[in-house]
Amino acid sequence: MNIIAFQFNKLGDNIAFVPAIQALRQRCRDCHITILTTPASAELYMGPLGPQEVIVGTKRGFEKSYRRPWNLALWMWRVRRQHPDACLVSFDQGSVALLAAKLSGAGIRIGGKLECARIKGALTEEIPIPEDSRPVTWHWRMARALAKSCGGDEEWPEDSPPPDLRHLLSRGARPKGSRRRVVIHSGASRYLNQWPSENFASVAKSLSGDFDVVWITHGGTTGAAPPGIFGAQVNSLSEFAEWLASADLFVGNNSGPMHLADALGCAGVAVTGPSARGWDPYWYRDRWSVLRHPNLYCAPCEMLSEELAGCTNLDSPMACLKYWTIERVNEECRNRLESRVG
Repeated sequence: MNIIAFQFNKLGDNIAFVPAIQALRQRCRDCHITILTTPASAELYMGPLGPQEVIVGTKRGFEKSYRRPWNLALWMWRVRRQHPDACLVSFDQGSVALLAAKLSGAGIRIGGKLECARIKGALTEEIPIPEDSRPVTWHWRMARALAKSCGGDEEWPEDSPPPDLRHLLSRGARPKGSRRRVVIHSGASRYLNQWPSENFASVAKSLSGDFDVVWITHGGTTGAAPPGIFGAQVNSLSEFAEWLASADLFVGNNSGPMHLADALGCAGVAVTGPSARGWDPYWYRDRWSVLRHPNLYCAPCEMLSEELAGCTNLDSPMACLKYWTIERVNEECRNRLESRVG
């Protein structure tokens, strides 16, 4: 049986999807699994429990392919040539993914139940949003339903295990130094989720007096390492994973790097703004300090089923992030390090 899965989205969304794919690979041993994802996330699926085939394309290029009929036709052809018997469509995919699944020829098409879906009849089974509103749980239940529809009879755990990402550490994790290590990633894919980089820099300088601090430089959102702080340029997920595996604490925004740190079992402090609560660390929750405004009427304003376009608090824009001072974040980091959890 051929299964094709759709996950064109950011790093965090893919990390939440990996356990579902790995479980299908383990429990549906006679199935050939193909995943469509982005180049930046493809490395997540390269391990021994990953799909047999990975097809990459940019999120925008795939989702906006309808603007160029030939591009859309090419994607439809690439899906159909896999001769899928079943499709798994992540809840965060748009109309092009739903259309591709509908036209794929697959008799089984499972995905998230969304009231705003424009392609009616694209899915043969819609999985409703779970009670905990967590993407990991949602993907896990989709995969379980697909396995059952494909004749799988193995018992599935109720909760998703963390993804097996040991293949990202194939070169071996960097050894820890004599002092405890803090890895800081100050970026996020959206400005709405970004606590100011200069604030992270101040926290880094304060912690560096007592701890080994590493400033991750990646993409255009992290900024250069502050003076006196070691900057680590990472060009792949495996390089980043090595630094995280050597860390006693991760510090950053509620972002894809945060989810990678959580998946690898790292303890952390996450400065959180408008992100939906379902995006808080999923697996090692006792190792994390999730910094959310305690009583802001508008927070969190993000919804899983709808991308946030901008801050909804017109009286005090981005009050959810501005609430957290450098001193408060520094204190949380030191408390977490002293607790020695993780």
